[in-house]
Amino acid sequence: MSINQVLLLIFFAFLCGQIKNLQLRSIVLLVISLLIYYRFQPATPILFLDFWLPTLAILLTLLVWIAGQTQIKVALKENGFPFFISILTVVAISANQYLAICCITSTRPPHLWTVVFSLLVFLIPCTFLFSKISLRARTGLLIFTAIAILIALKTPEFSLALSKLLRWLNQQDPRFSSSNDLIWLGISYILFRLLHLLLDWRAGRLATTSLADTLNYIFFFPALVAGPISRFPQFRNELNNSPQSLDRIEGTRRIFIGLFRKFVIADSLALLSLSPQNASQMLSPLFLWIALVAYSLRIYFDFSGYTDIALGSARLMGIRLPENFNAPYLKTNLIQFWNSWHITLADWFRSYVFYPLTRKLRSTPALPNWLTVFLPQLSTMLLIGLWHGITPNFFIWGAWHGVGLFINNRWNAWKKPVFLSRSEIIPNLFGWILTFGYVTLGWVWFLMPDFGNALEIFRKLFGIGW
Repeated sequence: MSINQVLLLIFFAFLCGQIKNLQLRSIVLLVISLLIYYRFQPATPILFLDFWLPTLAILLTLLVWIAGQTQIKVALKENGFPFFISILTVVAISANQYLAICCITSTRPPHLWTVVFSLLVFLIPCTFLFSKISLRARTGLLIFTAIAILIALKTPEFSLALSKLLRWLNQQDPRFSSSNDLIWLGISYILFRLLHLLLDWRAGRLATTSLADTLNYIFFFPALVAGPISRFPQFRNELNNSPQSLDRIEGTRRIFIGLFRKFVIADSLALLSLSPQNASQMLSPLFLWIALVAYSLRIYFDFSGYTDIALGSARLMGIRLPENFNAPYLKTNLIQFWNSWHITLADWFRSYVFYPLTRKLRSTPALPNWLTVFLPQLSTMLLIGLWHGITPNFFIWGAWHGVGLFINNRWNAWKKPVFLSRSEIIPNLFGWILTFGYVTLGWVWFLMPDFGNALEIFRKLFGIGW
């Protein structure tokens, strides 16, 4: 995000925080969140795609909400107003095709009647179908759809094929297609929130929700771009809070911290950081190490800075979002690091991958204990890696941390009886150096575009000549 976009978020957060009536604030927050979503969606080379991608996210959210209702007709009747407001917002934005008002969408939207027809063709048959099948069937269908969208967007080959198809449908030249054409703002976070709702409805862990609360949860504008991924029950409770003076003070303080971290520290470190563009120009191992450490610090201050801004903006409205970082680079082992880095994403994977898989494996008596620890840790970290992109390097980055966590787990089990009565000062210092070094080296896989480039960086770092 640019500084102008951040300032826009802060302004609207302050504005929403001034509304005392909670019902009115909920509707205003919904409309502002949807408008900001369209405004922040980057322009793409594919005609009208910067309009259709946010629209599809809204329609998918409406379908997910419908799928989670035990009585669909009753729920639609009781939630007709927020349903109408969300559709009206989409239609009103499409009307900008004729009004050409600045700064609503990146490019002009498609024709109004095309949008209205598409909404009707999408919503009416899907709602009718969902009313005829069970809750388990419709949530299962949408879980499959959400995962399929993630796979398609995260796999470069699939993204390229989809770009060619969309260009062909728009009568654009497919030869200019790129896997980077499909830039869908915040979709990874949106889909994980939707999957949280679907999985918990399917398991009976979550009661029926109102449409306004659901839409605000999915598209809450402070957390739209970079999280955190809060849980719906916690967010719904916070949504009913009005901001107090202390909230505004703390929110403002957190915003200033985030602005400093992102636009002063992180952007300054960017001048020194390793990148795919400058990697080939660095021949000295010392300069390469400095650049890699600078990147390691930059990615933290950049990401945590955005998180501070998100948490501070939400606090201006009296809403407390969960923390996403807790001094991860000061931790003395890899387990502590992953309990402190991108906390809400790690918690999501623990809840829906690690714990279920661990319980499943432990119910299999034939498996040795070490395997019931190793497989869930490795699987979870591989999926976290692939969540960033389905490429060999992200796969290796996930495996790097999965293996590291397993070694950390086995070491902890062994060292407890051996070092129980000894001083922790030296082991903690050594553990901090080892953890920071291991995480920092792991960023090579995360940063470099392919396996060969990553190996070349490792060769230069350690002065190995092959």
